[in-house]
Amino acid sequence: MEADDLASADDLWWSWAVLAAGDRLPEGAVASLDTEEHVLSYEYGGSWARMQRIGGGRAVIWGAAAGSTRDAISTHLDPLEGAPDWASSNAVWRSIRTVKPGFLAWYSRDGWDTSTTGMFSGVVDLLAPLLRGDPHLVAAARGGTATDELLVRAHGVAHVAAQGAIRKRLKSQIHRQMREAHERDRGLPERPTLLARWHRVSEPGISFEYTVLVDQGELVPLGDAPWLPEALQVSLSNILRELHLAEAGEESGAWIAAQVRAASGRITIARAFDSLPAWYTGKGPTLRALTWEMQQRSAVWRPAWATLLPA
Repeated sequence: MEADDLASADDLWWSWAVLAAGDRLPEGAVASLDTEEHVLSYEYGGSWARMQRIGGGRAVIWGAAAGSTRDAISTHLDPLEGAPDWASSNAVWRSIRTVKPGFLAWYSRDGWDTSTTGMFSGVVDLLAPLLRGDPHLVAAARGGTATDELLVRAHGVAHVAAQGAIRKRLKSQIHRQMREAHERDRGLPERPTLLARWHRVSEPGISFEYTVLVDQGELVPLGDAPWLPEALQVSLSNILRELHLAEAGEESGAWIAAQVRAASGRITIARAFDSLPAWYTGKGPTLRALTWEMQQRSAVWRPAWATLLPA
C-alpha cells in the first residue's frame, strides 16, 4: 500500500469520527478527538494513528502499524523531510518528537503524498476498520445534521495561521519562491502620465528611488526618504495610491510592491505583481496581505506560490 491508495481525507475523517462517536470500533480499540488541535486519534493493540484536518481541505496522517516490516521510520530519517511546511503542524511536531511514526503522509488537492517510499506496509490493516462507518451516519455527520457533540466538533480545522513556527517557515518559503518568480506582463507603461506630470510640476531636482509595499490596499513606504522633502513624499505617495487603484486589473489583481526612480530628469516606475524583484530589498509582505491580494484575483492570475498560502 502507498499513500495514494488511501481513501480521501474527507471520507476517512468522517467515517473515523462516526465510529468514534458511536463506540463502534473493534473490541479493545480506543478513539478520541482533540478539538483544540483538530486531531482524531486511534489506538488498537500495538498500533496507533493520528489524523489532523488543516484549513484549505488539507490533512496529515501519521502513526505506526504493529507487525509491519517497518515498525518505525529509521531514526536517521526525518519523517517530515520533503513534506510541505503546513504538514509540520504543532500537533505533528510534538507527536513525532516523542515517538517516531512508522508512516506519515499529507493530503492536499492533489491527493495523498509521502516523502518516504515503502513506508505504508501494514497500514491497510490498521486503517481499514476506520472506513467502515455507516454511510447514512457518515453523510449526516459530513452534512452537519448530526447532533452528537463529537461529530459537531469534528467540523473544525486547524488553521495554518495559528501555527506559530509553521507560519514563519511558510512565510519564508513563499518569499523565497517570490524571489524566483517571473512577472507576467500587464502592458503598463514605464512612465505613466500621472507620474510624469507629478515630476514635471513638483520639480524635485534630485535623483532618488522611492519604494513602497502594499498591505491590503494600503501603501507602506520602505524606510524613510530624508533626501525627499516631506511635502513631496506625501504628494508622491498620493500619486502612487492613485496609480495602484488605476492599474489594478479586475482579473489580474494589483501590484504588491513598486519602486519609483528619478534620474537625469526622467522618472519611471517598476511594479511587482507576482514576485519580489531584486530592486525590492525590504521585508517581504505578510501572509495576511498576500492572501488578501490573491483573493482579489481570478485563479489564472495567481502565481504558483499562491497555492502555499494558508486558507
